[in-house]
Amino acid sequence: MNIIFKSILKDELTSFIEFIKLSIVDHKAFQRSLSDLDTFLYTEGLAEKALDAEQVGRWLDGLKVHPSTKKSKLSHVRKLSGYLCTLGIKAELPELPRVTSDFMPYVFSEDEMTQIFEMADDFVLTNPRSKIAAEFPMLLRILFGCGLRLGEALSLTWDEIDLSSGVITIKEAKNQKQRMVPMCDELTRILKLYRVAPCFEMQEHGLLFKTNDGKPRSTSTYWGIFNQILCDLGIKNPQTAKYGKRGPCIHSLRHTFTLRSLLKSEAEGHTFLEIVPFLSTYLGHSGLMETDKYLKARHDLYTETHTVIADYIQDVFPEEV
Repeated sequence: MNIIFKSILKDELTSFIEFIKLSIVDHKAFQRSLSDLDTFLYTEGLAEKALDAEQVGRWLDGLKVHPSTKKSKLSHVRKLSGYLCTLGIKAELPELPRVTSDFMPYVFSEDEMTQIFEMADDFVLTNPRSKIAAEFPMLLRILFGCGLRLGEALSLTWDEIDLSSGVITIKEAKNQKQRMVPMCDELTRILKLYRVAPCFEMQEHGLLFKTNDGKPRSTSTYWGIFNQILCDLGIKNPQTAKYGKRGPCIHSLRHTFTLRSLLKSEAEGHTFLEIVPFLSTYLGHSGLMETDKYLKARHDLYTETHTVIADYIQDVFPEEV
């Protein structure tokens, strides 16, 4: 992603981004934040090379994003301010906002999952010539059986899947965290059948889910299909079934996998403190706090487990600041 900055700080922004590319793997988030800031500064007609707290505050106030996203963007600009100061350019910033998470993941019940799989499988029967309809049930089983992010599943190639050992290697992951994901025997068996199905014309090193020209499908394609299934089943309101909105969605399969894995491990006699570090690594989370958010789900279905979780994490995880 090549960005052309336009404000009076364009040269400094350009050199800072080049520095970030060398020192930070996930530099694209910095690029997006600084591009937004540059557009604001250009529109404001900044006349001298400087940043002041009031100006940056107005930029943040004008962003129509979640408070946690504002906090993230300001942290990017904070690093920029340190860089500007080394160049002798005055840079003052407002304090980082205090953010409390209101995130409540949705976890599908067993009955809901049964209905979702039945409708996905019927989608193939009602759309026999659709390649997407044929791929969709397999995609759902990978998301539900391994807890992958949708983007991770759509970028999978066959040379990243060892069908003999039943292990998936995730190379393109959030935060650039590669990991190995073991599959259950049943999912491995289904993937072997999918691999040799003549209708998919699979290549040895090709993508599992791809367009006719061999390119990966967009995530919005499957978000739309899954949301339609949820609406048809009455799990989600059609008026709120939009890409990227919270509530029950295709990403909820990852939440469902997480809590079901916890319950299964508990039933096998493992304690919460034993389970969560392994689960966090399996999911590719950057830390236990991220996994903790996934476990705050549907008290009406998992009351007993929530009691166990509350007992263990009380006074362990500090509030975000």
